[in-house]
Amino acid sequence: MKRTLGSVFVITLLVAAAFAQKPDSSATPVAKPVSNPVNLPAAKEVVDKYVKAIGGRDALLKYKSRYQTGTIELSPMGVKGTLESFSRSDNRSLTKVSLGGIGDILDGYDGTSAWTSNPVQGNRVKEGKELEQSKRQSTFGREANIEKIYTSLTVKNVEKVGDRDAYVVVASTAGLPDDILYFDTETGLMLRSDSIVLAPEGQQATTTFYEDYRDVGGIKSAFRVRAKTPAFEITTVVTDIKYDVAIEDSKFVQPK
Repeated sequence: MKRTLGSVFVITLLVAAAFAQKPDSSATPVAKPVSNPVNLPAAKEVVDKYVKAIGGRDALLKYKSRYQTGTIELSPMGVKGTLESFSRSDNRSLTKVSLGGIGDILDGYDGTSAWTSNPVQGNRVKEGKELEQSKRQSTFGREANIEKIYTSLTVKNVEKVGDRDAYVVVASTAGLPDDILYFDTETGLMLRSDSIVLAPEGQQATTTFYEDYRDVGGIKSAFRVRAKTPAFEITTVVTDIKYDVAIEDSKFVQPK
């Protein structure tokens, strides 16, 4: 999920800030109640199947760094741009989004502090729950440690995501909004997530769809990600993923 869910959190908030758009005040997402009870598997079984489907724990943990590039398009604004993300096994991360007519917007975590920078709001250091959320999203190889990242995982239901059946898993962390994760009952892959992105101005509800999974270095990643909010939609298309590239410490330092 770090390869998908984490980037979506960052991009959604950066886009809202770039357009001086106040996040909505949507409530924490809640899984639908079970209308037709079925024999649901344990959360560990669902998570283990997901980990195996994307390559297995050994593959997820063997690399020390990851570099990704892609394109990004915002609807209905019609704005296009590029993105880069850098991450290391010491949990440092940086996401850079470059939007036409707006400029560069960045979000980083240096292992201790989290920060963001954009042409509208300037530089800002994250605090409180926003900082805790950034720490969680910056965990390297987090797919292999989902049960450690969240306080609890509970399978609530089976729902349709498109034409696919998916197990609905409520992923909770003390003090933070729940994530609702949808895993294909057949393939094990994550198809969707419902999340709340925290910011000082408010919170941003985001529904994200993960598509076009491809294998790179023994790990499957979604090469097309669509994130929907009440005000806009972000489509990210990955163009390249590289592992074990050299990334200097200075890459994660907040710009002056």
